[in-house]
Amino acid sequence: MGGGAQLSGQELNDLLRPHAEALVWTIFPAARRDGAYLCVGSLDGEPGQSLKVKVKGHDAGRWADYAMSDSDPRGKGDLIKLLALTVGGGDIAQGFAHARRYLNLDTMDPKALERQRERAARAAQRAKREAADEQEKKRRDAEGLWLSGSPLTPSSPPVRYLLGRGIDLRELGKLPGAIRFHHAVWHDHLKRKLPAMVTKCQTLDGRHAATHVTYLDLRGGGWRKLGDYALPEGETKRRQKIIRGPAYSLGAHIQLWKGAVPGKLCDMPEGSAVECSEGIEDGLSYAMANRGARVLAAGTLGIIGELRLPPTVSRFNILAQNDADPEPIAALEDAIRKQQLRAKAEGIVRTIGQRRPPVGIKDWNDWLRGAGA
Repeated sequence: MGGGAQLSGQELNDLLRPHAEALVWTIFPAARRDGAYLCVGSLDGEPGQSLKVKVKGHDAGRWADYAMSDSDPRGKGDLIKLLALTVGGGDIAQGFAHARRYLNLDTMDPKALERQRERAARAAQRAKREAADEQEKKRRDAEGLWLSGSPLTPSSPPVRYLLGRGIDLRELGKLPGAIRFHHAVWHDHLKRKLPAMVTKCQTLDGRHAATHVTYLDLRGGGWRKLGDYALPEGETKRRQKIIRGPAYSLGAHIQLWKGAVPGKLCDMPEGSAVECSEGIEDGLSYAMANRGARVLAAGTLGIIGELRLPPTVSRFNILAQNDADPEPIAALEDAIRKQQLRAKAEGIVRTIGQRRPPVGIKDWNDWLRGAGA
């Protein structure tokens, strides 16, 4: 067997990356192009948009099936994993074997293979630099979007929207500085600009990382979250919210309420407790009834698992929902596991817990408006 058998998975993926588009066409003949991506419905390769494979750019070869949970091992990966889950019948060894055959590595002259490895290593370094540049551009664009919004006033649409959800910010005595109103934010699916609540996502030291967008709609004399609209082909979810910027990779959080301890999250004293919700509405609902609590939001369950905390935080409580759907249940368990592993890796003694509304009440906003009142 040739020298290709000795390559690591990373090296094989680096060698495959320039061939990503041609390779994906062979795996998924029914794929459709969407910008830098080739899209199909699932790993079975039927027409659709749920599974997207990046075939251009620094991270060519990365793929994800957005119809699957973040914690599902079949939901995302690299080109070797894609080969394993499709033509390899689920066997990772077959994924490696198909990759070697595609690149003709088993019959390649060792010197030619070494030259390929060197070229791939240089390309990987370029890709790393390009990724950092792209992340910084997205971060700056997200910060600019938020800065172009207006700070809240008592009559701002986000304040009125939240009031319609039972969250009366006047009772808190202070309007959250992280939240602003923007009169026109582009909606990728509706292809037009809409009013929106734009919220700052920040790193542990307070640097702007991303902007959480909640699209708003003026209906029936009141401001509400964007209502129903015709879904584009292949889409299954309404796009009422989006996060612009690298919130996930930077482990960013939304600072909703500082509670009894002012200052940045990174300056919290030893033995502090932090509450974190997925959504802004749930977090503010909890703060309404617990004024002394430090309350964060993540924007998605996936980001909760990546969120960075200072070593002084000894209790991290996730404000969970009473979901029956297995997908958010699995995503919550994955977030808890990731936070536990992060604390262990950093040598921090930290309790990772959950707070849930009473049985029969779905989320903390429902609790505030109903039994919790």
